[in-house]
Amino acid sequence: MGTNSTASRVIEEQLAQVGASNVDTFELKDASQQKTRKKVIQSESVVDAIELEPVKSFDDDRDSYDYTNYDDDGFTYAEGGIAAWFVVFGSFLGILPTWGLYFSAGVIQTYVASHQLKDASTSSVSWIFSVSSCLLLGTSVFSGMYFDRYGARKPLVIGTIMTIGGVLAVAQCTKVWQFVLALSVCVGTGSGVTSSPLLGCICHHFYKRRAFATAVAINGGSIGGVIFPVFMEKSFKSLGFAWTMRIMALICGVCLTLSIFLIKEDPAKRAPIEPKGDDVSFVKNLLLNIRDSVDYNSLISDKKYLFCVIASCLAEVSTGAVLTYITSYCTTVGYTENTAFMMVTVLNTLSIVGGYIFSFLADKVMGRFNVMIVITFMLGFVPLIFWLPFGSKGPSVMYGFSAIYGLFYGSLLNLAPVCCGQISRTDEFGKRYATMYCFVGLSFLVAIPVSGVIIGNGSLNNYNNFIVYASVLTMFSSAMYAMSKGFAVKKKSQQLSEKCSQ
Repeated sequence: MGTNSTASRVIEEQLAQVGASNVDTFELKDASQQKTRKKVIQSESVVDAIELEPVKSFDDDRDSYDYTNYDDDGFTYAEGGIAAWFVVFGSFLGILPTWGLYFSAGVIQTYVASHQLKDASTSSVSWIFSVSSCLLLGTSVFSGMYFDRYGARKPLVIGTIMTIGGVLAVAQCTKVWQFVLALSVCVGTGSGVTSSPLLGCICHHFYKRRAFATAVAINGGSIGGVIFPVFMEKSFKSLGFAWTMRIMALICGVCLTLSIFLIKEDPAKRAPIEPKGDDVSFVKNLLLNIRDSVDYNSLISDKKYLFCVIASCLAEVSTGAVLTYITSYCTTVGYTENTAFMMVTVLNTLSIVGGYIFSFLADKVMGRFNVMIVITFMLGFVPLIFWLPFGSKGPSVMYGFSAIYGLFYGSLLNLAPVCCGQISRTDEFGKRYATMYCFVGLSFLVAIPVSGVIIGNGSLNNYNNFIVYASVLTMFSSAMYAMSKGFAVKKKSQQLSEKCSQ
């Protein structure tokens, strides 16, 4: 009876704390409950202690690291080792060229707008990059469910071929519609198809260290965002646009090919495959798979996921618009083209540092959602107090702004998929992540052209209106992440109450 009452007290104490607790770090404190799968007998019912334990972090495990962990759904994770870190390295290599090009969009846009497309309007040029962003973020929906069920290899091969072919085609483009087909459709879709397997495989191998491992991988894109603008700015002048893009295609090919051989999912975490009759045609099967690729049910029935999707859409379109137009803003207020390109480099460099710092805080101190709430608020607040009033006062001001903004921006990129994984089963992560970013991509299709319309003729006053627009979106995103966390805490509290009442 003493053992039973002690276990009951431990559970009751945790239930009393759950309302104020961080959904990311709340856990049962008794070591025997965390390290074993013993049954806790309470009254006449048997409660599996490990099922009562929600998503964990490093918070109360500093003295004794046990890197083989269980999650709420019973999956185990290596939390390290050569095989797991090779997967992270493969993801890093795959994200470096695909997201690196995305982070360099402002440099490419500034160049083509003043050369190949100098006679096109700002809104027309913006369509190239809005469609590209939409497809990069949205087409992961076609590979998300496939990855959950069958693994990473085929989506990575298809995405690699499309990305390389698209970058080679960009080298020959001279018209808006040509850039749309090559850069937006081919490169955007190819890069998007690789996203779900590249990030999903990390979730198969890491649980407690997921934020840090994801940061290592996604920072490949930030490193690409540092290197590529510097390379392209010099190469455009010395080699020309066409040969610069051909070299970029070679870089994409080498990195993505290596990632194909390094990325490996955990077969035990694949989602079950629904049996289909032998009479189902290929076309019908394809349509069924497309229909099932989007997780409509979760959007309707799972409020914490719904608000997480809304928050991600608002944050991504706001920061994506800033990254796209910060270089053109700099040239508008009189800074040199070289200075404008360096702003992107500074922003992406600091995003690497910020990504690691805030991912560490998310895993060990504050929790994933708490960090996300803070950084999205700051991504809206900093432009209002820094960029808006002082951006045109001198290059040093914009360098400072780019550094601070990049510090927070890197964490947004790293933690958005981690927050999605935090409220999802591992064998459903690909589908739910892909659904979330499908809506993010559709948001880009609207938000970037709207940004172009707000900027209009490129006057300083119009750019100031754009800064306010982007800041409000990001600060509203912070409120949506807070709502998502609130519903997650509420649901966890209800589950614990139901377990203890049995």
